[in-house]
This record gives sequence, C-alpha cells and structure tokens, in this order.
Amino acid sequence: MGYILPVTPYQSIQYANRLQKNNASFSNRIWPIEKKSFDEEFESRSHSLELTPSSVQKRKKLQAAEAAERVYSKLTNKGLVINTRV
Repeated sequence: MGYILPVTPYQSIQYANRLQKNNASFSNRIWPIEKKSFDEEFESRSHSLELTPSSVQKRKKLQAAEAAERVYSKLTNKGLVINTRV
C-alpha cells in the first residue's frame, strides 16, 4: 500500500464551483413552457401572413427571376439554379 500525500485538489474544487455557478444561472433562465394547440397557433400565424399587394408583387418578381435563371441555365448548359434563396 502506498502513502497518499495530503495535497488539496484545487483544480477539481474550482471545476466543481464553476459547474455549480453555471447550473444555478442556467436554471434561473428557464421559463415554463406555454401549451398551445396546433389549431390555435396556426390560426394566429395565418392571420398575420395575409397577402398584401407588395408581397404579391415581390413573389411575382421572384418567380420571374427564377424562370429567367432556369432558361439561362438551359442555354448555357451550366446546370440549374446556383444562387438559391433559403
């Protein structure tokens, strides 16, 4: 049997203290989850997404640009649309 030196493990003590501080601050940031049904959420979001004339014009411009890119890609044989929007 060997002799274990009486050395204080400062590194593990500091690590344990950091974990306790992080867990305490993390639990303070958690809020309870609000329960909603799918139908309620869908109705609330669909009302906010009503079509306006400007959004319809933007959609038409995007579709025209995409059609032009498809035609250009077919003419040049460089592949389909490279610049995509997510």
